Amino acid sequence: MGNASEKANRAVSEAASASRSPALRMLARTGFVFIGLVHILIGVIALQIVRGQGGEADQSGAIGSLASKPGGTFLLWAGFAACAALALWMVSEAVFEARSETDSKKKLKEAAAAVGKAVVFGFLAFTFAVFASGGSKNSSQSASDFTAKLMAAPAGVVLLVAVGLAVIGAGVYYVYRGVTRKFMEDLQDPGDARTAVEWIGTIGYAAKGVVLAVVGILMIVAAATADPSKSSGLDGGLKTLGSQPYGVFLLAAIAAGLVCYGVYSMARARYGRF
Repeated sequence: MGNASEKANRAVSEAASASRSPALRMLARTGFVFIGLVHILIGVIALQIVRGQGGEADQSGAIGSLASKPGGTFLLWAGFAACAALALWMVSEAVFEARSETDSKKKLKEAAAAVGKAVVFGFLAFTFAVFASGGSKNSSQSASDFTAKLMAAPAGVVLLVAVGLAVIGAGVYYVYRGVTRKFMEDLQDPGDARTAVEWIGTIGYAAKGVVLAVVGILMIVAAATADPSKSSGLDGGLKTLGSQPYGVFLLAAIAAGLVCYGVYSMARARYGRF
């Protein structure tokens, strides 16, 4: 039994080591470039909404706009490969954290964070692949459909409120990381670019945190009103901000902040710890 366990552990270690090759490391870094590009495009679409123009200010809208550009299909497949590599890298991070960390609580925390990131990056890779294959996704409709299915499940309203609170918590955490500049721990020393990266990252994390919090609030509103259409994802969250008093200015500020987050993500591709 012990030999079987040792062989399994060795296989996991070898697989994790293989997933940390220099080539994959470089491709994973490129993943942050595409994440940055997506956030910049979301910010640009949100600014177009401020000006009264249409658009879907979320991942689907951003990736869809890439698909319509010359060479868009190539860019989308490149985005798929890069984000998939980044997701795989995060899985290997989870494995290494689980095996190298001695403190069990810290081990679980670090591994869970890496797995969570892997899921997010994996979903983005999937969205790139859908558009690259000629398909399309409506994120707002997908969010509403997910909400409807969750509400139809046993104790679904309670689950939806719990998910909404978790998303709000994630938003608060993003704001916290931005204000305290904890995000700088993910980077090597940027040298002369440090001040610029700190400010861009602070604004970007705070803006993304606000939007996530609004998305979570909309999920709770959908649960309270039994109306799944109230939960419409990132695009709905941004448009809800824009519909508030002085919402045009608020939406413009958040849009600029999302662009900053995109620029920070690109900086992370250069300075990130891998």
